[in-house]
Amino acid sequence: MACPMHLLPAAAAPFFLQSPHGVRLSPAARPFQPSSPRVVLVQWTPPPRGWLKLNFDASVYNDGSGRASIGGAIRDSAGRVVLAFAEKTEHSTVGIVEARALIRGLQLARGLQLERVVAEGDDLVLVQLLRGEETQTRIPVAMQEEILGLLRSFAGRDVRHVYREGNQVAHTLCRQAYHSPGVWVGGLVSPAVFEKVDDDRRGVAHERAVVRAA
Repeated sequence: MACPMHLLPAAAAPFFLQSPHGVRLSPAARPFQPSSPRVVLVQWTPPPRGWLKLNFDASVYNDGSGRASIGGAIRDSAGRVVLAFAEKTEHSTVGIVEARALIRGLQLARGLQLERVVAEGDDLVLVQLLRGEETQTRIPVAMQEEILGLLRSFAGRDVRHVYREGNQVAHTLCRQAYHSPGVWVGGLVSPAVFEKVDDDRRGVAHERAVVRAA
């Protein structure tokens, strides 16, 4: 079995806000209701200075069309896009396609000769596996080892989970892959992606409904 990667000792959890004060809400957000503990606000958070963050995501259609795609963006501590990708891929399970997205993003990050990378996605099973927090997996051991090997090629590395609402840039790139695939270096991204990037830079928060513990 592959060994978990060495993580930052103080990996911060995704940023969740439960107060409306000073927070920009997504236009789709409902009016804040203090009496509703079932809703939290989720924001994308930039990496520490000197680090880059790779957000990755996957899209899989189980409608018989055979469609699947991967997408991701590497951003700096100011939220600027360093590189983005959106590509179609062979149809498979969500877990495997999510892993492909991470592998592709790490390969591109290594091609840029980055030294410190935070990889962040909304596949909790994959993140917990790579962090050594769970043994449950949806990917082959060989794919897990490939990811860990790529992560170890960086002087600094971390893997974090974010709710889908905080992963909207990568999600939008997945959708774009079906009609305008590609790899872009710098801030040359589509208007739809730029809008999500700008929301993240401005600290826009998105609502997420959570299940109340019994």
